[in-house]
Amino acid sequence: MKNMKKITFLASAITAAFTAVVALPASACTTILVGNQATTDGSYIIARNEDYQATNAKHFVFHPAEKMQKSDFHGNANNFTYPAAKDALQYTSMSDFDTHNKSMGEVGFNSAGVGMSATETIYNGAKALKADPYVTKTGIGEDAIENVILPRIHSAKEGVELLGKIIETQGAAEGFGVAFVDNTGIWYLESGSGHQWMAEKIPADKYFVSANQGRLSTYLPNNPNYMASPTLVSFAEQHGLYKAEAGKPFNFHAAYSQDTPNDVTYNYPRVWTLQHMYTQGLTTKIDQGTTFPVFLKPTRKLSVADVEQGLRNHYQGTSHDPYATQNPKETYRPISVFRTQESHVLQVRPNLPTAIGDVAYISYGMSALGVYIPYYQGMTEVPHALTIGTDKADSASANWAFRKLQTLAMTNWKVFSPIVQTAYHKFEVQTASKQRELEKHYLKIYKRQPKKAQALINEFEKTTVADALALTDQLTNTLFTKMTYTTDMTYHFEGA
Repeated sequence: MKNMKKITFLASAITAAFTAVVALPASACTTILVGNQATTDGSYIIARNEDYQATNAKHFVFHPAEKMQKSDFHGNANNFTYPAAKDALQYTSMSDFDTHNKSMGEVGFNSAGVGMSATETIYNGAKALKADPYVTKTGIGEDAIENVILPRIHSAKEGVELLGKIIETQGAAEGFGVAFVDNTGIWYLESGSGHQWMAEKIPADKYFVSANQGRLSTYLPNNPNYMASPTLVSFAEQHGLYKAEAGKPFNFHAAYSQDTPNDVTYNYPRVWTLQHMYTQGLTTKIDQGTTFPVFLKPTRKLSVADVEQGLRNHYQGTSHDPYATQNPKETYRPISVFRTQESHVLQVRPNLPTAIGDVAYISYGMSALGVYIPYYQGMTEVPHALTIGTDKADSASANWAFRKLQTLAMTNWKVFSPIVQTAYHKFEVQTASKQRELEKHYLKIYKRQPKKAQALINEFEKTTVADALALTDQLTNTLFTKMTYTTDMTYHFEGA
């Protein structure tokens, strides 16, 4: 709510930048990464909307530590395999209902305090892929990345190194960007082709936004803030993807990524909107994505709520809002779409014990009509409703409780969305207050009474999820009541 003036200010600029309709890809995500000197509380933040299909239920999965994993990893989407892990770390994931909770993990923290978000779908350049195609049958893809990497790593940098090694040896099955975070910072890796990749550590005082397009640019070898495949530059030179210019660093985006007409309406508006929301005074044009800065300082420091607001954006207050205008063929693809499966914000606060310092805020379904619930890294018991659900509506899973309400709200956006959004905003504010109380209590006892401290976290999660579901049920009944009254008045046939 507090950024509504900023959103309104953007309205005329977005409307003026209207461009032609183009074909849209089937799936997509939006990523926001924020360094600890750019946040209000000194935390590191990585966040993303996972967009694919509204009926595809997500399960919150707790994976216990294993001395030796029971079997090798076998991909769900292709024939990628990876040896079973020794001393596999405990971790959480948000998995698709039909992967037996073993793949398509998407997001989570492990017991070493490392978080990851996998993946931002990107599209590498045609020329780069002609020289080094994706290894579609046996390479690593989105469905495998978290479940293979997260149980094995003890730092964000180690995550980059392991994923990079897999890309070099087994290949990438598709284009992707992956974010890693720990208490020392954030790393972001992008694929360049079937066997090439680059990663960069996010500057502590800046933020980064990606929307289905390779965004990393400058690569500086022998710099501790960069990592890449060993032949990244030489391969590009050998295949004519890049020509060195005196005094200029290697440009990863120019060599390995793409800028197509599709990006102008599908990707550029999302990045442009978030950058102009967080940083005042930018002069970039919405249809000129090649001019967008890779990293930016926010005008004021960002909070978890600011990032959540960014993930909820749908060009509200402008003519490009497809929900307010009831225009499903709007050419600007919004950040928040109905087919979002889950939206997440991972926060790492290095000044607190990992169990409460690392928090995953997760919203099931469409972020603009969803509620972000905090899940602490120290939780060991997952409320049952979060662990069930299929592609058929039910009356027991959290996934479908939230999705049913969102579906109802979409039938009359102008009337129903404010009801849902106001109630969920109040719930999030109240939950934040309860978090402060929990953390205060935890810090008093966790050293002397670790089991009791652990129980505090589990009880908080159980109660918070139950309260969120109760509120959602109440809101669903409220909307049904209004719809019933409207239907009655439409077909009342009252006699004289």
